[in-house]
Amino acid sequence: MDLLLVLALGLLIGAVLGGLGGGGAILTVPALVYVVGQPAQTATTGSLVIVGLTALVGAASYLAAGRVRRGTGLVFGLVGLPAALLGSWANHRVDADLLLLGFAALMLVAAAAMLGGRPTPADDVPGGATPVPHPAAGGAGPRGAVAPVLERTEVQSGSRTRASRTAVVAAAAGVGLLTGFFGVGGGFVILPALVLVLRLPMQVAVGTSLLVVALNSASSLLARVGAGIHLDWGVVVPFTLAAMIATLVGKRVADRLPARQLTRGFAVLLVLVAAYTTWQSASGLLGGGDEAGTATASSPAADGAAVVVTPAQAAAAVADGAVLLDVRTPEEFAAGHLAEAVNIDSASTDLTVRLDALDPEAAYVVYCASGRRAAGVVQQLADLGVTDVVNGGGFTDLAPVLPTS
Repeated sequence: MDLLLVLALGLLIGAVLGGLGGGGAILTVPALVYVVGQPAQTATTGSLVIVGLTALVGAASYLAAGRVRRGTGLVFGLVGLPAALLGSWANHRVDADLLLLGFAALMLVAAAAMLGGRPTPADDVPGGATPVPHPAAGGAGPRGAVAPVLERTEVQSGSRTRASRTAVVAAAAGVGLLTGFFGVGGGFVILPALVLVLRLPMQVAVGTSLLVVALNSASSLLARVGAGIHLDWGVVVPFTLAAMIATLVGKRVADRLPARQLTRGFAVLLVLVAAYTTWQSASGLLGGGDEAGTATASSPAADGAAVVVTPAQAAAAVADGAVLLDVRTPEEFAAGHLAEAVNIDSASTDLTVRLDALDPEAAYVVYCASGRRAAGVVQQLADLGVTDVVNGGGFTDLAPVLPTS
């Protein structure tokens, strides 16, 4: 993946985060899947790093200003920890297309929340009474539609009331599940819970919610790393750094623009991305697989070589006799690979010759570290006349379901 493209995506997401005070994180997964070409599970894991680190930086700034209820944030995060672990466990076991369909539904919910709120007078005034930014919430932040409702409720409530323990537990569990399963911050759930349920002032709620996002992201990430989920640091690191920088720039630019128009524009963008995600995922579900459950790509050029089958589908294909092709470097292969896999370095100068020497009548499951290099090899095999070949994705995704060496 071109580094410039990764940086551009990071800058775009960061600008949205800083400009709208949230929501940009929910675009991270579609960007990693459809632009970078990562498998859905890998993208949601990378999103946890991006969202978590951005939230941590934001929480530190609020903590320095005394706008974080550390005790509340820690309790909220600890209550949501089991749900975050459950979400991470489920993420690795659900079909990638079903996962993305659920993500599309989540985007529509966030868009509806942003479009459904009533603006405050300051929303139409560039630079006027700008709410505090929430750079990693993953949903409608304080500049979004939820903020006016929360601010009015906070003023009207006048006095603090004892929060319902059931409501607190439900909200914390819901946020943890969203973070673990989808790799998003869940800001459109956290902020209402902290303000309406726990009666925190808006600015304190923003800082505290950043702490909750960071805690849930960290626990979800640890659960996935323990399960062997792959992280493409070559994408995650520049993406995160660019997003952090652009967050600050986006905030300054947005302060000069009408917040209501920005919020509505972003909500429309969410709807469009959700529609595209639904179309892609539905196509994968309707066209994926034979009766045995294997997703053989009879025409990778038409179906999209970057489409990654689930680990279960790859294992089924191998059980039916498919040959495993490991297209990583010899060094990566030597460090660990699937049993019986054939190593053909996708960067080797004689790649075409070696692929042409393969049996075009055989079935193949191609894998690498993330699925991106495998996509190129799948396409080349299709061009050479191989009709039964699939992109198996990353080695660490397949290792739990196939023997390794």
